[in-house]
Amino acid sequence: MKKVILIAVTLLSVVVLGCSSLRETANTTSGVSNTSNSNAGKQSTTDSVPATGKFAPSGDAKADIDKLAERFFAQKSFKAKMVGETQNQTQMLTDLEFVTPDRYRLKNSNVMEMIVIGNRTYMNLGGSWRKMNLPVDSTIDDMRNAFSKDGTKWFSDVKYTGDETVNGRPAYVYAYHNKGQSAGVGENDSQIWVAKDDGMPVKVDMIYRSGKLKKMTIEYDYKTPVSIEPPIK
Repeated sequence: MKKVILIAVTLLSVVVLGCSSLRETANTTSGVSNTSNSNAGKQSTTDSVPATGKFAPSGDAKADIDKLAERFFAQKSFKAKMVGETQNQTQMLTDLEFVTPDRYRLKNSNVMEMIVIGNRTYMNLGGSWRKMNLPVDSTIDDMRNAFSKDGTKWFSDVKYTGDETVNGRPAYVYAYHNKGQSAGVGENDSQIWVAKDDGMPVKVDMIYRSGKLKKMTIEYDYKTPVSIEPPIK
């Protein structure tokens, strides 16, 4: 039971930290300071890339990620499939659903289903829903507060690396280093695939240097409708 809860909280931490990073990136795009602008050259690789579409690489990889963050957080909901492994080699295969601003559903068909709505947490084990006294809400708050100032300072070596096809969708590929934060999510090296047709992240790969996770892959679905409501009163 404790192991199941730990896996669920770890997965939720990964998702929220990733979202918080992108959200802070989006929030700082329209009002970056002169200091941030002077550091941009140190954080990203700028290449001469011919523009071939609306969301084509601009030649400034950091600026491309900033714009990606804005588009991502304009989404009201999404689904994602998460495949990962912890440092102790526990395998994780989980479906995630999210509805803005604070509704999450995590489902592992073999183990559990968890719903978080604000500061309320529900868990389904063996076909029965229970309200759980878990510190997930405070964990989310802590991670969001960690990104309250200049979230983009955690990113370095941002670069456009080429084009690939993911799940039949042509995509631009970017790589970056994330210094990570507390709350169980560590320093990592990441790749992100950005769909050429709508400029949205299709896939993210993370290889961790520290923290509870060893690796994680997330694939996104923005077209399937999502609704998350309390399963019990």
